[in-house]
Amino acid sequence: MQKDERGFSVVEILIAMFLLALVAVALLPALWQGLRYSSQQSAVATATRELNALVEEARDTPTCPNLSAVAVSKTVTDGAGRTISTSGTVGSCPVTTKTVKLALTAVDSSGTTLATTTAIIYVP
Repeated sequence: MQKDERGFSVVEILIAMFLLALVAVALLPALWQGLRYSSQQSAVATATRELNALVEEARDTPTCPNLSAVAVSKTVTDGAGRTISTSGTVGSCPVTTKTVKLALTAVDSSGTTLATTTAIIYVP
């Protein structure tokens, strides 16, 4: 058997494994950061969906009492079990004008604002 037909030696395999381990260790922080960012964006998406649902609820029944009910503080839980609280403010109900400003905010349990929205609701 000739020297170039023997295959890889144990030393060559160990060096290759060591280099692969170095690359894996170098990529771990990026992977971890990606997982954290994905989790945060999931919470933002849930908060945004909830605020959009509240605006649609306000537009479905555009009365002053319903707008006040939509703005009352509510709590939802996202898929990861995090608590998200929504609250809002309602502008003055129409006497002469027919529109009301509705501002909604969603915050997580640590107080970080995840999403905000403002809508103008037509009250017939």
